[in-house]
Formats: sequence, C-alpha cells, structure tokens
Amino acid sequence: MKAGFVPRNVVGGRVRGIREYAPEPLEELAVRLGMPVEQLIKLDANENPYGPTERTLEALRGYAYFHRYPDALSRRLRQAIGDFTGADPSCILVGNGSDELIDLILKLFRQGKDGVGISQLLNCPPTFGMYQFYGVTNDMEVVEFPRDGDFQVNVGAVEALCRDDPRPRILFLASPNNPDGQLLSDAHLERLLELPLIVVLDEAYVDFSGGSKVGLVAERENLIVLRTFSKWAGLAGLRVGYGVFPEPLMDALWRLKSPYNVNCAAQVAALATLEDVETALARVRTIISERERLLENLRKIVYLKVYDSEANYLLCRMLGVPVSQVREAMGRRGIILRYFDGSALGDCVRITVGTPAQNDLVLSLLRELQGEEIT
Repeated sequence: MKAGFVPRNVVGGRVRGIREYAPEPLEELAVRLGMPVEQLIKLDANENPYGPTERTLEALRGYAYFHRYPDALSRRLRQAIGDFTGADPSCILVGNGSDELIDLILKLFRQGKDGVGISQLLNCPPTFGMYQFYGVTNDMEVVEFPRDGDFQVNVGAVEALCRDDPRPRILFLASPNNPDGQLLSDAHLERLLELPLIVVLDEAYVDFSGGSKVGLVAERENLIVLRTFSKWAGLAGLRVGYGVFPEPLMDALWRLKSPYNVNCAAQVAALATLEDVETALARVRTIISERERLLENLRKIVYLKVYDSEANYLLCRMLGVPVSQVREAMGRRGIILRYFDGSALGDCVRITVGTPAQNDLVLSLLRELQGEEIT
C-alpha cells in the first residue's frame, strides 16, 4: 500500500454519524444473566412465540436443492402471495426482509447527478428506525415530523411543508406503527396521498389488525405497501418480506434489485406457510386473543399507562416506577423486554405478546413490583 494512504480516512463522512445496530446475541445474554439459553423468555423483538408451522419445517427438511441458486424472481412465491393478498403477482417484489425493500425503494427514487429524483425523506418518529437509517445511507435529507402524545401523525404539518415547497418527497409510515401499535386512519392516508409524495406504508404487523391497503396500490400510483413473513408467519430468522408496487415502477425495480436476493430456504418456508395458511392464521388469532387479555390485565396495574395496540406488542409507560427497576426484576427471571434508553420513550417498555404462560409470568412480576412500590 502506498505510504501515507490510510483507507479509514476516506470512509464517507455520513457513515461516522450512523449508530451501529448490534443487539446482544441470546447466547451472550444467557451468560450475562447466568442461565441457560432455553430458559430465556424473549419478548423484545415482536417475534412470533410459536415459530413456523410444522408443515413449513417439514418443507425445509425435505428440500434437496440448497446447493443450487434460488429462483431470482421468486415466481412461485409471488404467485402465492398474490393469491393470499389479492394483489397482481406482476406487481409484487420479494426481498431479503422488508429492510432490503426499504433500501431498494430509496435507491430507486434518490436524486442523481442529473438532479432527477427525490432528496428528502419524511419520517414520523417514534417509529421503525430503519427508515431514518436507510435515508442517511442513501444520502437523503431526513426531515422529521414527531408524532403527538397519542402517536398520531401530524398530517397538517406535512401538508404545510408540501404546500410551501411542492417538490416531490418520500414518506415512510408504519401501520400499525412500531412501537405503539396504532393504525394510520383512512382519512389521514387519503390526505397524504393527495400530496406530491411517494407514500410507503409498512404493514409488517397488519396481520394482527386487518385493514391492509394492498388493494389501493392499483388505484394510487404514489402508494407502495410493504409486508413481511417475520411476524405473523414466524419466519423472522429467514428474512423474507415483500412489496406491492404500482405497475409503472416494476420495470425499474427489476433492473435495480440484487440477483438471488431471496435465498432458497426463505422461499421454501414462505411458500409452505402460504400452503398451510390456516394453521398460521390460527396462531395469529391466538396472539390477538392474548394481546387483549394482556392489555386488560396490564391496565389493572396502577403504575402503567398501556396504549391501545393493533399489533403483537403493547407499549407501557411507567408512572412513578423507574424503568430500571422493571428491567432488573425481569432480568433476574430471564425475561427480555424492549427498553428505550436515551430517547423520548425512556420511561416506556414494549412487551411482545408471548404464549399464555409467558404473559402470565410477566404479569406476575409486574404485580409483585406494584406491591413493592405502591402503598
């Protein structure tokens, strides 16, 4: 290497401001807590506690072609997704998780040297952190419109921006939103779609609520809907998501996407899930039922403010009890919840809906803590 040349000094400046996302592996967490991995109760990442269906596992065990590259176009899976959602398979793109599709969408629209494209991403925190992350990595200016105290989108502020400066922009919205679980209203969506915006509606949790807007995509050329198999289907570890896009965008998307982006195992598992969809949806109904039971019981604990949710998690705000105390009590029993250190949600905890036994244990510990703190 030429003397004086230091590769780290030519790393792009935008990278230095990005915060690394590196959650603690279960194995390391188990060592730190002093207990076996199998005793941990992981309720921090909105994963499905029941995992894949047995038919899905059988399909993976029986697949004989892992030494071959996957179908680069995910043809069979796209057809099955079309049957499941009612969307035209020719307007469906499957990705290595929805994260890949978020990145791909921004690559598609970001402004080039010719000045054509979009330079601003609109974000509505608190929400899924990857919108901001991929905005930065794609050299977009991220403009934030914080949600109100009830986690509603400030549609009026977005309208005002677009009225004062009508250049095209891209807006990402999760519905149900993460971390609170609330849906974007139809009225708000309609107002946003009337603006010079590409609206990307992330429906990662919509299977726990209903009301998907996939059917609107064919009518609205500025609407994209993202969905995933991570949550409802229990396939988070295989990374398989999909987007439903307006037909005029598909040619450019096919040219831009990475080849072989969805691996064989992900395609096999997702297809098998859709072939056994009633089993998977029965588990979804169980999670919804448990969510409502958990919500009812959490609201009986006086130091918790629990928000309504249409997802597979509940956001709780601590009233008079330090989050650190909850964290310590849960950690002693190997229960992992989602905490929000150093943010506006620092006094909140998000609880993924687990199995009935897991939920009962969480409730029991929170009730014990109530006894210690409240007189």
